[in-house]
Parts: sequence; C-alpha cells; structure tokens
Amino acid sequence: MRRVKKLSKQEYYKIYSMVPRMTIDLIIFHENGIILSRRDIPPCKGMWHLPGGTILLGEGLSEAAIRISKEEVGLLIKPLSIIGIKEYTKKAAFGQVVSLVFVAKALHGQLRGNKYARQVKTFTKLPENMIKEQKDMLIDLGLADPEGSLKIFSESQINRLTENLIKCNSRLWRVPL
Repeated sequence: MRRVKKLSKQEYYKIYSMVPRMTIDLIIFHENGIILSRRDIPPCKGMWHLPGGTILLGEGLSEAAIRISKEEVGLLIKPLSIIGIKEYTKKAAFGQVVSLVFVAKALHGQLRGNKYARQVKTFTKLPENMIKEQKDMLIDLGLADPEGSLKIFSESQINRLTENLIKCNSRLWRVPL
C-alpha cells in the first residue's frame, strides 16, 4: 500500500465545505451477519451505521476499503465488489457525500471499535436505531427484508450476490460481461 496523508480537521472541513467528498461504505459479512458500529460523534451520534470513511488522495479503492475496515472495526477484509453508489443527504453526513458501497468478507482480526465509534457488533437483524438512509439502502439492495432481517448469510449466497457486481481488474472497475 502507498503511504497516504490524512487531512487535518481544519483542512477537512474547509475543503469538504466546498467540494463533494468521495467515501466508501462497507457491507462486511462476518459470522453470519453484517458488521455495524455505533457512532460516538455527529452527525447521527448514537446511531448504528455501516463502517465507512473518506478515500485518501493517492489511495486505490480496494486499499481504501481495507484501510477503513482496519481503522473502524479492526478486521482485515477481502473487498469483493461494489454493489452501489450512495448519495447522502446533509442530514446523515457532512457536506455532499458520494459513497461507493462495497460488499466485503471479513478474513481475520479482532472486532473492535475506535474513538469515533467504540461499540461494534455483528447483526443478523438491523437495529431500530440505525441511520435510516443506510437501513433503507440495505433493504433496497435486497440484503434485508422490510423488517430489517438479513437475507444473506452463507458463503454461497455471498458468492451468488457478488458474481454479477462491479469488480476490479488492474484498477479498472467494471461489471462482468
């Protein structure tokens, strides 16, 4: 992985108040569920959400997904594919946020939070106090039913889900033909 530099808090707020921010959301399959973390900072403090973060300058998309997972939940993941692109409202995120939504599989590591979201769990049913935009997205993608119960658990279901999604080959992301 290339060495990439994070912006200071001041630079972050200045820049992203003027331009859109490209991020990654991670749907990480782990122990027959998906990983969510409970935010300890605004926006949406106290709400459960998908792990995610900003793509850093010079960072490849898979590299960013792997880094974000390590930082946010302590797990090494295998990014499998991109399942969608989410445009967030200002209610759920700072500034204009466009997020690439990855499906990933946890490989190993110790599940843990960080200073922004200390509580991390694996869920088979989406919690009531989850960020609505993300909960609705998981339902719209067919990963959960309208009551929030997950529909995909097994390795074969994950493989079927990702076989026709956007994948990477030498930094080109495309739908398999």
